[in-house]
Amino acid sequence: MTLEDLIYTRLSDPDGPAAKLARYGEAPAIFYQAAPEDTAAGWDGKRQYPRIDYTVDMQANPERQSCGVLTLNIWCSEQCAPPEDLEPEVRAMMREVFMQPDESPPYSLAWVRSDAFEGRSQANPATLVNGITVLFDLFAFPVQETTDPDPILAINEYVKQWAPDALVIGKDTLERFQIATTDQPIFYFRLASLQLQRETNTVAWMDGMIAGYIYAPEETRLKWLKALVDVLSLDGEVTMLDTSPMFLRGIKADSAADPLTVGQLRLQIRFGLLRRPKYAHTLMKDHKAI
Repeated sequence: MTLEDLIYTRLSDPDGPAAKLARYGEAPAIFYQAAPEDTAAGWDGKRQYPRIDYTVDMQANPERQSCGVLTLNIWCSEQCAPPEDLEPEVRAMMREVFMQPDESPPYSLAWVRSDAFEGRSQANPATLVNGITVLFDLFAFPVQETTDPDPILAINEYVKQWAPDALVIGKDTLERFQIATTDQPIFYFRLASLQLQRETNTVAWMDGMIAGYIYAPEETRLKWLKALVDVLSLDGEVTMLDTSPMFLRGIKADSAADPLTVGQLRLQIRFGLLRRPKYAHTLMKDHKAI
């Protein structure tokens, strides 16, 4: 399923606002990009409001790679409930949920704002149509693992061993729709920066910064953040795949930071790249003349 398909599936949940929408054929009146004409046969002469249409605009972001904007329009007529009744349910249905498309990274939505508008029905211009446009920021969570020794692979494994019930994006497989809970928070780590600190005959020392994102219900998010900071501070290092240590030279937590955009955790790290002896090919060796 594509991201657009997952958004439609989420909005069509019979336990959500879809139960209050008009019907187009056998499905709730939810449409990608634009609704059919008011005279389309799918309406079957029945009520056409409330209905929803949505669009997804993808864009590049140097900080978070691919992301975008979801624009969702709720349309209502004078003969049905006002859009203000549906907007909170739509917003609650779409925010703070991770969606996992096929062959794509997980995505999550953050509500930005809701704007009211007015219009006229296509079939009957005398009918006033009012609605609300709901805007969401769309964030991608691409896999951040690189090459050995890999700081992200190391911190992912560390957190998974520390909290086995937690979900770590990049290590665990998410469901189609995944919501963080008190007992099952969701963690995401990315390598924010990396630079050479110094070189010796045997090791090239690298300094870097890991950004950490912690998703949990608001009332327990701070507890998970504090617990992770405590255990990292006490251990002081994380074992990498090649069994070498990744030293934690600084830990900064900000509980007020947005977990979707900048993340609440910054780990200043240092690890070494071992210099392996050069391989001398036999053809390059000196041979005495026969």
